[in-house]
Amino acid sequence: MTMQLYEDLRQSIQGEDCEVRRVVIGLHWTVVESRHLGMAHTFRSPSYPEVEDAGQLVGQSALAVAGRLLSWNPLEASLGLAALNSMIGPRGTDCDLNQQILELSRDRTVVVIGRFPFTDDIRRVARTTHCLELDPQPGELPAAAAEAVIPGADIVVITATALINKTMPRLLELSRGARSIVLGPSTPMNEVLLDHGAEILEGVRLADGDALTACVGQGVKKFRRLLGIQPITLTHGDA
Repeated sequence: MTMQLYEDLRQSIQGEDCEVRRVVIGLHWTVVESRHLGMAHTFRSPSYPEVEDAGQLVGQSALAVAGRLLSWNPLEASLGLAALNSMIGPRGTDCDLNQQILELSRDRTVVVIGRFPFTDDIRRVARTTHCLELDPQPGELPAAAAEAVIPGADIVVITATALINKTMPRLLELSRGARSIVLGPSTPMNEVLLDHGAEILEGVRLADGDALTACVGQGVKKFRRLLGIQPITLTHGDA
């Protein structure tokens, strides 16, 4: 694994530490409140049913909890990414994520890494669409196909959960000849991913922690049903 991306993310939040003030680890999303609000996909595994210090995370160093992003325990890494995002003042402008991706995808060869609700819309407008998933369903390719299909793509849409399973550095490397978009509420909304090859970041600004944590704690999965968030986009010109 290329560690420089993770080191640069860690360096981007250095400075005055702060305490973790709230943690909600839901079935599908994890939310951490420290300097700001941050969230990430809850990447669960039967081998790792609980995070270390569960029940005692509030009051801990946010920098230390963010360091768990480096863990190979996917649940710990999910918590670490949410904590890292909670220390970033998210940058970006309000946007319609789906529409922006559809406009870029028209008549192009598109690789989508992750299962998104707009994938069928991309299939309708793109010349060719490849969808990659860890547990592929009919019409999808296994994650290992990335090495074969990304180099021929015009557009690559990458779920930010690739930071959790440590595949993001290689995916960005493979995407150098394409326009790459890192997408989802897990996305760190500062310049680091842009400096490592992403062209567009499409994430969220968390505006209402109470509304969001109520949704997360009650098992909401679909992005469009999450309250208290505002989709935003960031490019090098904005960073």
